Amino acid sequence: MAGRRMFKESPRMELSSHKKRILTAVIGLPVVLAAVFLGGWFFFALILAMCVIGMGEFLSIRQPESGAQRLAAAAIFSGAVLFGFYSAGPAAGLGALILAWWLENFGFLAKFGAGDPDAVPPSGLMTAGLLYLPCAMGFFLTFAPKETLFVLTAVIVSDTGAYYSGSLFGGPKIWPTVSPKKTWAGSLGGLVLTMLWCLAYGSFWGEASAIAWLAAGAALNVASQLGDFYESALKRSGGVKDSGRILPGHGGVLDRIDGLVLAAPAYAAIRSAHAFFG
Repeated sequence: MAGRRMFKESPRMELSSHKKRILTAVIGLPVVLAAVFLGGWFFFALILAMCVIGMGEFLSIRQPESGAQRLAAAAIFSGAVLFGFYSAGPAAGLGALILAWWLENFGFLAKFGAGDPDAVPPSGLMTAGLLYLPCAMGFFLTFAPKETLFVLTAVIVSDTGAYYSGSLFGGPKIWPTVSPKKTWAGSLGGLVLTMLWCLAYGSFWGEASAIAWLAAGAALNVASQLGDFYESALKRSGGVKDSGRILPGHGGVLDRIDGLVLAAPAYAAIRSAHAFFG
């Protein structure tokens, strides 16, 4: 892509970025935990904020010329989808998504019917963004607090374990075209640590067998890594280093929830087949 720049940080910049990441986590994590345990509208507001900001980042990467009207529509549709999950579960969230899709279609229909020669069918980008973010994050609104904490901590352990295992052992890269820094050592280290963490978490607060907890840890780790790879490819296709700048040292909201957007529906799927919590 024309104008794409290669980003390379000096050791001093990396150190500064690492400090910013820690500071942001120290400030942000208590806010997230408070919202999780307070639940209700507090947690809904947190998920909504992440989805609205994330939708803005997604659209700016995929369609840099997105105007304020399109971003406002993304915020409204995100709120509708999440409220569906919050009020009546995934089926209502899916209904809100279908409504958003048809509202876009009706806009095209009205323009075409009025004889607008420039009327074109919707690209589907808005629907893709709604599937990617509020439809995925909306599952958190259906979880109990200990389930939300389970998924959240599993993804954190996955990311942290992969980062430090990769830094310590190095070795061959997994997928350099998509993510040039990720190594097999980091991926396997994150997998093992996530499985052990899920086993420990489940031993204290869950009601499943050890094998089930280890399998859940493996599933969440794979989902988290795939979500991370997708967001990395999304950014590279758009020629950007970070999805945004709202979180010092972390980048944008998408950079922080890329693993969660796939881990949440993955957990929802496996818990439908096996009970992990009472």
